Amino acid sequence: MENKSNFKVLIADDDSAGSRRFIEFLSQRGFEAQYVETGEAAKQTIASWRPHFVIYDLTLQGLNAPQLLTWITQNPEFVEAKPKVIVTSGHSIVSNIKECIKLGAVDYVVRPFKFEDILTRLVFHIQKKRELLSDAKSKAKLDGGDLYLNLLDVVLREAQSQRETEDTLFNITKMLSITLKAVRCSLIQVAEDRLSGTVLVSSDDKEGKAKGIVIDMNKYPEVIHVMNTEKSVVIEDLEYDPMLAKIKDLVKGISFNSMIVLPVRRNGEIFGVVSARMDKEHSKFNERDIRFAQLVAHIIGLVLNKGSYIPHELYAILKAPPPKDEAS
Repeated sequence: MENKSNFKVLIADDDSAGSRRFIEFLSQRGFEAQYVETGEAAKQTIASWRPHFVIYDLTLQGLNAPQLLTWITQNPEFVEAKPKVIVTSGHSIVSNIKECIKLGAVDYVVRPFKFEDILTRLVFHIQKKRELLSDAKSKAKLDGGDLYLNLLDVVLREAQSQRETEDTLFNITKMLSITLKAVRCSLIQVAEDRLSGTVLVSSDDKEGKAKGIVIDMNKYPEVIHVMNTEKSVVIEDLEYDPMLAKIKDLVKGISFNSMIVLPVRRNGEIFGVVSARMDKEHSKFNERDIRFAQLVAHIIGLVLNKGSYIPHELYAILKAPPPKDEAS
């Protein structure tokens, strides 16, 4: 069809009938797509066709997903431009998810899935992600109040024995929402199988009406990405992203607003995420925004810990207006 996006997708699966239907679905939405049925054919097609995405069955004949990911990583041809591999599987064993992500997969999808769910993942991974600074780089880059918040962040990582109430969780998400000028900040607990999540609090829901709502994680690829990688993700200026311009008109029902999503840990284990979605007028994040949001995510982890509380001194810091940028 016309108006192709030039994004190439290779489907590697021994279900030929399902793969053909999937190719038709993707083609109707502006993607170029092919499919292969064996691992060896996948390697040959990746090397010659250079797809942007590979949707790969975990246990594909002749070459399983970890072996394919290792081949891509070790192949000097892909040093500058590696295909993004989305692994599919009939189960959601956490150890398999972690292994695939560690080896370089960008996503892991559990079958059976809807084609629309994979489309949502593809759009998410096409969107440009802002590179986040490590703690060491942040300390070198930031100064003044930002540096203080950064150092406080490091201290709070070690403070895992404090406690507060459900109201505190709402207050903290509200503070984050006000600081970032976000439309909504939500705390979401994600099930271990990554298939569903439960809304615990939202900054725009003081009455708690959204509490306990169960959501389909396939509709939130950014949350799945953070859960799988256990790293924050920041996406901004999506409305004007030229990379997406060609497929926006073909893809309906997928949100393109800017966002920041951060992992939340409870007792040292990944628990869920705190997510902030922005409106079109506030689509940029500065380093202060990101570091403050990361700080809040750690604090939420402390509140969730059994027997934890937030000290009074910390409330004073959280309630204080954020430091202004020197350029402003």
